[in-house]
Amino acid sequence: MNIYLSLGANLGNRGESLREALRKIACLPQTALKAVAPFYETAPWGNLEQPAFINTAAMVETKLSPLSFLHKTQQIEYDLGRVRHEHWGARTIDIDLLWAEDVVSDTEELKLPHPYVTERAFVLMPLRDIAPDLVVQGRTVADWCQEKTIQQQEIHPAAELSEPYPLSMIACVDEQLGIGRNGELLVHSREDMAHFKQATLGQVVIMGRKTLESLPGGRPLPGRINIVLSRSLVRDDVFVCRNLAELWTLLGKLRMDEPDRKFICMGGGAIYALLLPYAKEIWLTEVAGKFAADTFFPAYEGFFEAAREARSGLSFVRLLRAGADCFCPIAK
Repeated sequence: MNIYLSLGANLGNRGESLREALRKIACLPQTALKAVAPFYETAPWGNLEQPAFINTAAMVETKLSPLSFLHKTQQIEYDLGRVRHEHWGARTIDIDLLWAEDVVSDTEELKLPHPYVTERAFVLMPLRDIAPDLVVQGRTVADWCQEKTIQQQEIHPAAELSEPYPLSMIACVDEQLGIGRNGELLVHSREDMAHFKQATLGQVVIMGRKTLESLPGGRPLPGRINIVLSRSLVRDDVFVCRNLAELWTLLGKLRMDEPDRKFICMGGGAIYALLLPYAKEIWLTEVAGKFAADTFFPAYEGFFEAAREARSGLSFVRLLRAGADCFCPIAK
C-alpha cells in the first residue's frame, strides 16, 4: 500500500536530520521510498517560543501494516534523538502518518487520515508537490492549499537540499579498488578520460583540495561547476564548502536553479569515504590488474550492479543503491 508522511525538525542540523530519517525509512523492510517533496521553512505551530521548522512530505510503498509502519517510524524518531517533552514542542525529528491507501483508523494510537492534515500549510504544501490529486476529506490536496487559512500561514521554500541520496560518484579503480599512488591517478586511460568527460560535462563536480591541486595547472575543470570540500582553501574560482552543512545548502540552491543537474563526487579517497553514505549511484571504470595503490575507493555495501559495458582491459560499471529510487520534485 501507499502511505503519505509528514516530516519536520527544528533542533540541531534540521536538514540532515530529515535526510537521515528518509534514509532510514528507505531501509525499512518491505518498504520503498517513492517520493520526497522539497524542504520548506515554516513557523512553529502551537508553542511559538521555539525555532522555525524545516518540513517535507514523503510517500512510501510498503507491505507493512500502517500500525507496524508507525512503530518503525517511532523507532527512527527515537534513534535520531527525539524526546517527547511537550505537545507541539521542539523536536529533533517528527514523523507523522497522514494517509494510507484504503485505510481509516480512529484509535488512540493511530488516526488516519491525520486529523490535522487539512489545517496546516507545512503539511499541505509539501504534500501538494508529490500528490496534488490525493483526495483527503472529499477534496484534493491542491484544492485544500487554496484555502485562505492555509495561504495566510508562514511558509517558504528552504535552501536545504531535500534528496536523501543526492550524490553520484565516479572513479577509476584497479582490482583492489585502488585509485591513486603518490597523489597521482593510478591509471591513465584515454577511454576512461572520455567517459569521465562525457559523464561530468555540464554537471556539478565535488572534490577535495588535493584533487583540485592535482588537476592540470591546479585549475578547476572547465564546463562544470566545481565545488571543493576544504576547511582551509581560499579560492575565488571554485565554490568552497567548509563542512557538509554548507555543501547541502549550496547543492540545494543549485538544484533550485537547475533541477536536472547531477552532483558528482570525483575524489580523492577521503572525500569518497566521507560522501559515500549520501551516494545514490557509483560509476566505476574497472581496470584489470593491480597497481600498488596507496589510495583506495571505499568498500561499498548495499549497491547492486545496474549496468556493465566491457571493453579491452577495462569495464564501465554503474552501481545503484538498493531502495534509493526516490523522485524529488522541485517546488514551482
